[in-house]
Amino acid sequence: MNVKYKELFIYFSSILFLVLFLYFSINHLIKNKLDIINFIDSDIHEDFEIEITSNLYDINNYLKEYLFIDSYILKRKNNEINIKIKIKEPFALNNTTKEIIFFDNTTAPFYYFKSDYLDTIKLIDKSKNSIYINKYLNDSYRTLSTLFEINQIEYIDDRRYNLVLSNDRIVMLPKVIDSKLLYFIKNNIDLIEKSTNYKELLDLRNFHNKTIRLK
Repeated sequence: MNVKYKELFIYFSSILFLVLFLYFSINHLIKNKLDIINFIDSDIHEDFEIEITSNLYDINNYLKEYLFIDSYILKRKNNEINIKIKIKEPFALNNTTKEIIFFDNTTAPFYYFKSDYLDTIKLIDKSKNSIYINKYLNDSYRTLSTLFEINQIEYIDDRRYNLVLSNDRIVMLPKVIDSKLLYFIKNNIDLIEKSTNYKELLDLRNFHNKTIRLK
C-alpha cells in the first residue's frame, strides 16, 4: 500500500507542478507583453534594424558609432516602440567602393540601406576611392547642378573634379571653383551649348588664366 500511495503522490505532485508552471508562465507573459518595435519611414536595411533592436538598452551609445545617422527619435507607448532615424544628406554613390558619400564627407557601405533608398541617389562618383568633397565643391555644387545635368563626378589627383553630363560631355573644373567661374558659366552657358566645337568636353582648368577650351 505504501508503494501505491507513494506513486500516487508523485503523480499528483507532477501534475500540480506542471499546472503551477503553466499558470505562472502565462501570468508573466500577460504582465510583460513583448515589445512591438516599428521603424517609421525607414531607409535602413532590415538586418541593421534587427541590430538596433537588440541594442535598445544602450541605443544612444550604439548609434553614435554610425556617423551617417543625423538623429533619431524613439517613442514608447504601452508595449509599442516607434523609432524614426534621420540619415544625413547623401551626395553620391560609388559603385567601386560600394559606399554612399554624404555631403559632410561621411561614408557608409551600401549594406546598411534599403535598395529603394540607394535608387534615390542619382549622382555617381566614378573616383577610384570614394570622393572627397572639398570646400569649393561643397559651396558650389548646387549651383553647378542647376547649370549642368550632372550624372557622374570624379575626383582628379586629389585636387579638382570632372563632371560627366547626361549627354556624356565632360566638364573639367579648375581647382578653385569661385564666384567668378560660376558667373562666367551662368552668363555663357547658352553660347557654349550652341558652339559646334562643344561635342566632347568643356575644359575650364585654366579659367583663372582667362583660357577655356572646347572640344
